[in-house]
Amino acid sequence: MPLTEEQFTILRAIADARPVGSDAATWAVKKGLAVQAEDADIDLTPHGRDMLASQPAR
Repeated sequence: MPLTEEQFTILRAIADARPVGSDAATWAVKKGLAVQAEDADIDLTPHGRDMLASQPAR
């Protein structure tokens, strides 16, 4: 299932190390697009980076 623009916005925020809400972080982790450390740091997984890279240029 393709990601929505809102979901891509979440991935971009994570990639740029900008804060995301807990619901957004939970969604990304549950989908396997991000990993969250014990100190609440969050980063994209390789799959998350691939999904973000697959988004057409705006």
